[in-house]
Amino acid sequence: RSEIEWVRAGGVLRDAFGRRDKARTERIRHELQVQVVERERTARWEAHETRWRAMQSSTAPIRFVEFPWSLKERLSARDLSALTRCAVSNFLFESLEVRANTTTKRERIRSSLLRWHPDKMSVVLSRVVPEDLELVREGIHVVFGILKA
Repeated sequence: RSEIEWVRAGGVLRDAFGRRDKARTERIRHELQVQVVERERTARWEAHETRWRAMQSSTAPIRFVEFPWSLKERLSARDLSALTRCAVSNFLFESLEVRANTTTKRERIRSSLLRWHPDKMSVVLSRVVPEDLELVREGIHVVFGILKA
């Protein structure tokens, strides 16, 4: 554990003879980088799930930009062009690459299909503000179409 902290602080490990052990140091640096990426991916997925739960349990009106779209970045404008197959797929599957993950790709697709099915969204759509309703409905169909393909 102390070697990891030493490398994290910028130190270089040494072998039994006092020489710099670049290979071992680089392995630990690589592992630290992997851990950072995995934490970011897990945090993004958990934030997305939290937004979904909050939206479903709330009774407040929903705007297009507040909708928990399956993307790495939240949409800031009323524009569906960011909902591409690549962007949605990358977001949905990136957290599956985390080593501690136990969800399969098939399970993620199935749960996402159930979540995004247009027939299941009627309760949510009833709370969307009128000026955003058609855009949200179209976005739901776009995401569902991506998931079905």
